[in-house]
Amino acid sequence: MWASLRFWGTALLGLAALPVIVMLIADGPVARDGTVVEALRAGVMLLAGAWAGGRAQSRSIGRILLFGGLLGVVRLVCELPGLVIASDELAASWDSWLHYWIWVPQVMTPLLLATAVFPDGRPALPIAAKLSVFAVVVASLTAATYNWPRSDGGAGGNPAALPPRLGDVMLVITLAAVLVAIVCVLASLAVRWKRGEAAVRRSLLHPLAALLLGIAYQLLRPVLPGVPGDTWEVFLPIYCAVLALAVRPLALGRPGYGFG
Repeated sequence: MWASLRFWGTALLGLAALPVIVMLIADGPVARDGTVVEALRAGVMLLAGAWAGGRAQSRSIGRILLFGGLLGVVRLVCELPGLVIASDELAASWDSWLHYWIWVPQVMTPLLLATAVFPDGRPALPIAAKLSVFAVVVASLTAATYNWPRSDGGAGGNPAALPPRLGDVMLVITLAAVLVAIVCVLASLAVRWKRGEAAVRRSLLHPLAALLLGIAYQLLRPVLPGVPGDTWEVFLPIYCAVLALAVRPLALGRPGYGFG
């Protein structure tokens, strides 16, 4: 019970902060159109994390989703008017630097790590969870140190940029790590399907359905009028909500929970 209250308490604090942050950003000199979308995405992830974390069987998944939601809150905090300043003539401020790359773990952690331990917090292949963590860390480091924007310098340059050659090496390592992690996560789900009973197999259909929905959305975007942002901005909260809703019936102890 107390663990569930901690999850919900953290989520509600984040949710209470979101409208305040959005209003402060809107009143600032540089307001972005995607601020409300970012706040909604963070809010859905916070609620999904609290919901999934309400039972011991899915608590680790709840932590992952809640972590993603909190990263979304931090990303919005970086947009507050008092923080958006230039540190020097050649580099962006450190808050802009954080805002630029923090979306990487926010997106990748639920998609890789939460999927690897779905639906009960225990990976069928432990290596899948480890490689997912490695991929998230490497991708975050690469995004945080890559030479963005790709120009001759000027305002907005990365204050923590690595030398170009080293940055390119990190980029190659990241791509390889992400691809290997994806393969291992899919293999873990396949093993989970093979070992799982009927209820577990039904739950595994939820992330697959969400993934197919994301692919369909990406294919239809060119013919959908007035669709802002990238696909992941819409897909990520849907995927997190699907994971949270799918683990809850198992966590409530319905027949068929566990492995054969």
